Amino acid sequence: MTILQQLQTKNDWWIDNKFRPVESLWPNRTMFQVLLENLAHPLMLNIVGLRRVGKSTLLKQLIGTLLEQGIESKNICYFLFDYASQIKKAEFLDDVISTYLDEILLTRITQLKERIYVFLDEIQYIENWEAILKKYYDLSNKKIKFIVTGSQSILLKGKSKESLAGRIFDKYLPPLSFLEFLNINHEKVQSIDFDLFNLETKFVDISGFDLHHGARIRNLSREYIISGQFPETRQVTPIALRHEYITESVLGKVLEDCIRIYKIEKSDEFKLVAFHLLQNISSVFELKNIGREIALSKVTLEKYLEYLKDSYIVEILYKYHKSLIKQGRLSKKLYTTCVNFTCAFNHYKQEHIEEVPDAFGKIIENLVYNILAQKYQEDKLGHELSFWRQEDKEIDFIVQKEQKQIAIEIKFTSNVNIRKFKVLTDYIQDKNLDYGIVITKDRLEKRKINEQTIYFLPYYLLLLVSNTLVLTAE
Repeated sequence: MTILQQLQTKNDWWIDNKFRPVESLWPNRTMFQVLLENLAHPLMLNIVGLRRVGKSTLLKQLIGTLLEQGIESKNICYFLFDYASQIKKAEFLDDVISTYLDEILLTRITQLKERIYVFLDEIQYIENWEAILKKYYDLSNKKIKFIVTGSQSILLKGKSKESLAGRIFDKYLPPLSFLEFLNINHEKVQSIDFDLFNLETKFVDISGFDLHHGARIRNLSREYIISGQFPETRQVTPIALRHEYITESVLGKVLEDCIRIYKIEKSDEFKLVAFHLLQNISSVFELKNIGREIALSKVTLEKYLEYLKDSYIVEILYKYHKSLIKQGRLSKKLYTTCVNFTCAFNHYKQEHIEEVPDAFGKIIENLVYNILAQKYQEDKLGHELSFWRQEDKEIDFIVQKEQKQIAIEIKFTSNVNIRKFKVLTDYIQDKNLDYGIVITKDRLEKRKINEQTIYFLPYYLLLLVSNTLVLTAE
């Protein structure tokens, strides 16, 4: 099949002006409106994230909206680089764009009179893609808008920083938030919007909300934690097949991409490291200790860890320190971007959350990390997230918002032992904080402990905390 024929099969709206991608009928993710507004300016848009989180769906929904807005159908071009068996040369991308210009638009890049929109899906399969896009972008006099997606940040965000500075916006599309999970699955559920920094003014409302709606939110949260962080999983039954979908179609494919793209010779060794890390989430770690456990050198582990971070499998949280430079040298905790991975590995079912809550302490801590990271690290406006540790004393999360700070502990149990909060209350007193937060299994309460204010908040209510979405220019 020629490149022209490939283009024609992927752009049905060129032939039928009334054609709309079926994805246009599906519920939108929170990011959709942010990306749609971004189309108004010429800077390239780079959407990165895990496989199966909905990047391609977002592109099709953007295309559908542009068509509804009356954009000339031939001014919208979509191409999917789905050749997972090999990396394509940059010349292939050049041929795709030049064929579109020459054969479909019948014009040259320097002679464009109207803006055109070029959507390039899974562009990580193209070597040196950024040089080709830079060439066409610079020649077009701001008449070409590139929107690209991919699954490996080192090949996307990293390269865009190097050669596309000032020409591109980066956006990370995470796994589904709980609110998106509800929307995509057409669950009509009452919600409440609050911020952890305004609990003093919202706590009465939160308490009333939990009384009337908490049970339903809690029930739906179980599915979300076990298998609901990808748009398609509810369509997969039974639960054993959902586990297989998550471990094979999502995680397995990402690991295979890493092996191929980074030319990893010892593939089984690399997978072993990935599985080991995902089974030890929410833990303080040292590479040399992991190396002893699985008989690998620190250098090899550092390399593998970077690959997994760049592929959005794991993230690192650093110990709190006023100096960011020193912070990077201190203790670190490991988290995964998606707790569905760990649940699928362990074949957990929804009822296990209630039956064996002790097994879910680390998973819930990781879930809390994901929520806090998206909410308080996303916009970078004076926000920081870390953990605090001093000898054998530890606080799970420290959230900094401008001049304010909140200390957060995770106690995933119904029977919270009040005597175990001296570390937390001492920290609140020492730092002169307004209050601290304890994330619990189902306890909702405000009380004084050691003369300090503590809010006990069920994990499922924390899932309702919305995040602020922004685009970052490179």
